Amino acid sequence: MATLRIDITDIAHGGLGVGRDGNRVVFVRGALPGETVDVDVVKERTKWARGVVSDVVVPSPHRTEVTWAHGAAQVTGAADFSHVQLDYQRELKTMVLSSALRRIGGNELSEHLASRGISPVVGAVEATDGWHTRTRADLVKLAHGFGMHREHSHEIVAISELPLVVPDLESMIFDLDWDSTFQPGKRVRFVAPSTGENIAICDGKAYSAPRVRTVNEIIETVSTNDALYDYHVAADGFWQVHFRAPGVLQREVVARAQVRTGDSVLELFSGSGLFSVPLAQATGPKGSLLGVEGSSRAVADAVKNLSDMKWATAKVEQIRNHLPSVKADVVVADPPRQGLGVELADQIARSQARSIVVVSCDPASAARDIGAMVKAGRTVESMSGFDIFPHTHHLEVVTELS
Repeated sequence: MATLRIDITDIAHGGLGVGRDGNRVVFVRGALPGETVDVDVVKERTKWARGVVSDVVVPSPHRTEVTWAHGAAQVTGAADFSHVQLDYQRELKTMVLSSALRRIGGNELSEHLASRGISPVVGAVEATDGWHTRTRADLVKLAHGFGMHREHSHEIVAISELPLVVPDLESMIFDLDWDSTFQPGKRVRFVAPSTGENIAICDGKAYSAPRVRTVNEIIETVSTNDALYDYHVAADGFWQVHFRAPGVLQREVVARAQVRTGDSVLELFSGSGLFSVPLAQATGPKGSLLGVEGSSRAVADAVKNLSDMKWATAKVEQIRNHLPSVKADVVVADPPRQGLGVELADQIARSQARSIVVVSCDPASAARDIGAMVKAGRTVESMSGFDIFPHTHHLEVVTELS
C-alpha cells in the first residue's frame, strides 16, 4: 500500500498518533503529537487510514530510544510506549482519557465533570523507571526458548529478554532450560507471587522449576492502610500484573466506596476477592457482602478468602445486561476491558445504592459507562487514573459516584 508523510497533531485511544491526509484522518502506530512521520499504510477507507511509522522525519522532544526492540509498537507491542519518555507517557494517557470522556461520554458528561471541578490525571504508582514491574507474563513455547505474537498476527517473535517483568521472574524464564518441560506451541504463564516461589504453569500444571511439579495455587499478600491481607489465588487465574497495583487499587476502591458498618455491599466482577475482603471487613457482621463473578475458579478462591466472615460470600453468575436482584447500599464493579455496557451501567445507576465505585481498564468503556450513569442521574464525586501499565498505552480509572 501507499506511504504517506503525515504531521501528527493528537493521540487517540490505543496509543495511535492522529494526523490528516487531505480529508482523511490517519491513525499511526508508533507516532507522537508534534512529529512529522513517514507512514506505511496498512488499512484504508474513504474517510480514514491506519498505518505504522516507517521513518521519523521530525521527532518529538519526548521521543526516546527504544531499549527493548522486540517490545516496540509494530513488533510485539508489549511495550508499545517504550519510545516515549515515561513522564510524557502519562501525559499522553491523560490526554486520551480526557478525549474519551469528551467524545464518547458526550457533552452532558463533560459539562458535569467541569461543574464538579473534576479533571482526571493518570499518575504513577511507583517511583521507578517503569521497567521490571510486572509479576506475570504469558508466553508461547518455541522449540528453544519462548516468544510472543507479533501485533495483529499469528507470527511468533522469539524473545531473549523481558524487561517488563520483575528481575527474578525474567531469570526464571531465560536462565532455566524449559525445553523438556513444555511442548512447542504451548502457552505458558510465568508468575512471581508476593509470597513463595515463582511458578510456571501450562495446561493447568504448575512447575517451580523445569520438570518440578508444584500446586496450582499461590498466596498474594496485599498491604493496605497498615493491614495485611493474604489471598489464595490460582496461579493461572486473574490478578493485577503490576506489583504495586493490588494495594494501590484496593486502597482507592475502599476509600471511595465509603462502606459503613451494617451496609449491604454488592460487588460485580469480584474475581478472587481483592476488594471483597476489606469491603466485608468494613461492613462487619451486621452487614453483608455478595461478590458476583463469572469464573468458577475465581469464585472458589474468593469463598476461601472470605471464609472467616460469615456475612460475606461470592457466587458464580455470568454478568451481562442485568443487575442481580440484590438491594445494596454500595455497589463496586470491576468489569473486563469491554466495561459494563450502557444497559447494566444504567441499571446500577438507577439502583438504591448510596455509593457506586467503577474500576475501568479502558478509557473508552469508562467514558461510555460513566456517561450512562450521569445521564441516569448520578453524580461523579471523583475520578482518578493510575499508570499500572508503564511503557504501554493502557491505563486504569477508578470513578466514585453518588
